[in-house]
Amino acid sequence: MKKIWIYVVMALITVMSAFGAAAAPDSGEVVLAKLDATMKAEQKYMEQEMVLVTVSGAERSRTVAVWNKIVDDEEMMLLRFLGPANVKGTGFLMKNDDMWLYLPALGKVKRIAGSAKQGSFMGSDLSYEDMEALGSKGFAQTYQVKGLNETKYGEAPVYQLVLSPQNGAGSYSQLEILVDQELYLPLQIIYYGRDGQALKKLTTFDHQHVDGRWVASRLQMEDLKKGSKTVLKVNQVDFNATIDESVF
Repeated sequence: MKKIWIYVVMALITVMSAFGAAAAPDSGEVVLAKLDATMKAEQKYMEQEMVLVTVSGAERSRTVAVWNKIVDDEEMMLLRFLGPANVKGTGFLMKNDDMWLYLPALGKVKRIAGSAKQGSFMGSDLSYEDMEALGSKGFAQTYQVKGLNETKYGEAPVYQLVLSPQNGAGSYSQLEILVDQELYLPLQIIYYGRDGQALKKLTTFDHQHVDGRWVASRLQMEDLKKGSKTVLKVNQVDFNATIDESVF
């Protein structure tokens, strides 16, 4: 009888351990990996409206087309401005860490490297580095996990993921990302400068299920120092698009 009870207790411990393991929260590294996986796609075509809003509320609108593709770990992105006339034809090409900006008015291709990646992308509140991370690179290649907490963003349970740069990489001293615990989408990102002050805030809205994936149909980057902001509105996104490598 005693042996039977021992077996019963051992069985209960095994079952409880299994349930405990299944319910164990993700580590910071797992959350970061899932976040990057959600943001990346083997191939994607997208059309967006980019709205630049000044401190006074004046707006300038631009339309862009974006192609993304990943082949053998090479991450490629091409962004082309469709309008208005003063920026039409301008192109931004990224292949892994390499970036180029094509300026049709000058007929020149400008390489973006080093500290230039910290500069404003086409007068917006996003830097070239921001475009790189949000476009296809993600965060894990540049940043490492510094901390992880669980909290709420409105009514949504989220992970509060704190990242710091790897080996001095990246222009920000810290990123604080609120990650939806169900969708693993970034709901908000606070970017901190080297002086520890918050520089910018990215907020995502209107999350939609498209081609089996969740995407934010509107993003807003706000410059916390100047008060200006840039809004990206997704008009079309296609994860099943056939994109040839020759596009890049």
